[in-house]
Amino acid sequence: FPAESRCNPKSHPFYSSPDWRRLRIMKLHNHNKDFGPKCSICRNASLSLHVDHIKPRSKYPELELDYNNLQVLCAECNIGKSNLEDKDLRRV
Repeated sequence: FPAESRCNPKSHPFYSSPDWRRLRIMKLHNHNKDFGPKCSICRNASLSLHVDHIKPRSKYPELELDYNNLQVLCAECNIGKSNLEDKDLRRV
């Protein structure tokens, strides 16, 4: 899926599910509290942050709602990563 359709609730019902929405908000809230509005990979500040699955949903559906499988990325890093990468690219 292109990035636009991956996150579009009409293209995949998962992204409009109450469980995903709650988890996404929790991840963004905790990330912003700890690091501010910055990408976990490039560390650039961004007003448009994505909650990304480290191990892609397409390959690891059992991890789709695992909080520890999520990272907060800017649009550029998220789109560049795609679902081919399943490594945790966050800086420590």
